[in-house]
Amino acid sequence: MSLFLEQKELFDRILLLGEEEVQEPMGVFERFFNDYRLHECRYILWAMVETCLTTDNTEFSDPGERADLLMRYKDLERLLEACTLLLKQHHQKN
Repeated sequence: MSLFLEQKELFDRILLLGEEEVQEPMGVFERFFNDYRLHECRYILWAMVETCLTTDNTEFSDPGERADLLMRYKDLERLLEACTLLLKQHHQKN
């Protein structure tokens, strides 16, 4: 079983953000999207999914597991789109 599933309490917490980022998370979006454009994020996500599905990987040997991976990919892509919209709206307000 995955360490992330075994230690849910630990991995449900904010682990990587600094105190300032916790107080102002919009800055995290700004820095991320200054480094990566939306089309690059789509490419990176798809490359990860494609690698998982096309290599000999026991984690995704079951068709249901592959379908779950594709659904999560689509959800992450939608999340990235929402982040770009929030960032644009934030800039228009300020």
